[in-house]
This record gives sequence, structure tokens and C-alpha cells, in this order.
Amino acid sequence: MASKIYETIIVGAGISGLACARKLQDSNEDFLVISKDIGGRILTSTGGTVNYGAFFVCSDYHNVLKYVKIKYEIKLRDFCFHEEDDSYILFEPGFLAYSIQFIKVLKILYKFRKKLRKFRKTSENISQKKTIESDPFLYKLYMQNASDFVKEKKLQTGTDKYLSKGLYSTTFSKIDELNAFSYLQFIIPLITPIYTFTFEKDKMIKTFKDKIKIGTVSDIKFSDGKYKVKCGKETFQSKNIVLATQINDSKKYTDIKNVNKPVSTNMLHVKGKPKKIISKKSYHVFSHPSNVQAIADLLNGTYLFYYKYTRPSLEKYLFKPEIIAHQFWDPAGTINGHNLIESNRGNNMFLIGDYNIAGLEESYITGIYAANQIIKSD
Repeated sequence: MASKIYETIIVGAGISGLACARKLQDSNEDFLVISKDIGGRILTSTGGTVNYGAFFVCSDYHNVLKYVKIKYEIKLRDFCFHEEDDSYILFEPGFLAYSIQFIKVLKILYKFRKKLRKFRKTSENISQKKTIESDPFLYKLYMQNASDFVKEKKLQTGTDKYLSKGLYSTTFSKIDELNAFSYLQFIIPLITPIYTFTFEKDKMIKTFKDKIKIGTVSDIKFSDGKYKVKCGKETFQSKNIVLATQINDSKKYTDIKNVNKPVSTNMLHVKGKPKKIISKKSYHVFSHPSNVQAIADLLNGTYLFYYKYTRPSLEKYLFKPEIIAHQFWDPAGTINGHNLIESNRGNNMFLIGDYNIAGLEESYITGIYAANQIIKSD
């Protein structure tokens, strides 16, 4: 049977793969997307109303915001911090002891946000690796351990008291596992509004849904200037190949040896009536080494529990808990480390996704970058 030939094949339909496809479609390029699902780690409940994976978007996610429906703003006053048997909120008298550190963090964040926004724009046409390496401020942050950055800026006590818990709930990591870039990136909600959302998948794929094949790629080979992609019993050929899968899958077809450390997490969607421990606030964040990382009240009588290893005792938090769904992500992301990986792998192969930097917007932009390189080469 003759192979079907395309200009570009995109393997994977998470946010980066869909972004690449959307950009190619808007430029009338020929392509095929092959993926086992649509949305990747933007996993939703059966009815599509609850996000199990990516939980929030920032107000400055200019690309992603086109394809999401905003629900509720998440505010700092909605958080409760837990440490062993103690719990506390942000704006209470004890917070005054950390006010100087808080002001210092805000100043650093405003500088970082300005750089990050410029980085996003630049990396639409220049790879993330090269863009970070060309900016001494961002490069130093990426190569510096977050724990060293915190000590250097004298932010230890405030980080231990508040920020470490917020970071544990979003990165599933300890401070000494993060680099300083990720540390600042994931506390940007201190200065940038964030919202829960619904991913409008149909809107995203409306113009190219006939170019998506649901299936699993089992092999990719390059010969005679073309890629041969095997999916089930079919073989497809293309000039360009875009790998939009998790880095451990993508690196099988590249010469990449060193990647950032993956993190994993479990999620439970649970119905129940809240007990006092979680009844006063909507979002509850915990500190390492707590097995529970975060609890989110979805305001509909259900809750999301994120946890590291063993299933938590739900009766501690809810009356008559009923489990609706469970999901295990392994990995949930690869954000811990200092390895910058080049997207352009040569021979018209592009690697896109969150292997350098986590976050919906950053991942989306890697898809734009790959598409732009393909369009320019025509």
C-alpha cells in the first residue's frame, strides 16, 4: 500500500501540537496531526466542565486565551496554607513580619514579568534555548537553583511560610528542586490575575479537524530526505516532522541525552460536604513533605485533590466522600533542572512542548515557533 504524503506531520495534539497545527492551517500549509487524543494534559471531566490537568490561565496568556472560556478569578484571599496541623491565611496580622520580603518579591516579579513577556514574543521566531541564552538575566535565573536565589535575595522565611506551599501545589516540587526561572514564573500570580477556565477544544480545531488522525505513532524513520511515520498498519510520509509529545517519547527519535527531571502527581475528583479544615477557603496548599499537595473547591459540591503518592484519607476533609475520577500523570511535566534543549533538531525536525519551560502559554508558543520555521522554509 502506498504511503500518504504530507508536507508536515505533527505527532501529538496537546497545546503545543494544536498551536502548531493552527498556525500552519492559518497559513494554508499542508499537514497531518497524529495523536492518541486531543488536548493532552489539558484533561477535562467527562462533561468537559472541570479541568483535571492545567487548572488556571494568566490574564497575559494572549495566545491561549483565544481558545478558553474564563470562569472564575482566583484571588490571594481565597487561599489557606497548611503546615502539619497548622493552617493560616495570607492577610492576617502575622503576615506583617514578612511584608518587607513580600515587597522585595513584587519588585523582582515586575522585572521578571517584563522580561518574560518579551521572551514570549521573541521565541515565536527564535527558539527558547537561543532566546534564553541571549538574555543574561533570564539565563542566570535558568541556571541558578531556586534555593540559592532565595538565599541571595534574603527571601527564605517568606518563601518557607507562604511561597513554598503555592509552588508545591503547582509544580509538585520542593524549592531546592526548582530553578530560579521556574520559581518566579510560578509565583507570577502575585502580580498577574489568574482564572479558572474551560478549554474550547472545538473552537481550536474547527478549521483543521479533518486533518487529525487519532492513533499512536509506533515508529519514525528518516531516509532520502523524508520521514516515514508508522501508525497502526498505515505509513505516512512528510518533509517536516514536529514532535509534540512528552520529552521521554520525543527523545527516542533525536540525539538528546540530558533532559530536565520529570515530576508526577495524582488527582482525585471527589464529591462531598466539606469539614471545617477546608470549609472557609476555596484553595488549600500544603508544604513538602505532605502527601497532599493541593485541594480546590470547584464551587459545585465537588473538589479536586492533588497528591504525591498514596490516596489521602478523604474523610479527614469531607463528609461522605464519593470519588468521581482519578488521574495519574507521570510525568506531569519536566521543569526541574537546567538543561536547555534546542527545538530545531535539523533535517526539518522540530521538538515542541514544555521540556524547557512549563506553562500553557510557553508551550503554545513553541508550536508557533515550529510552524513559523516551516512556513519560512517554503
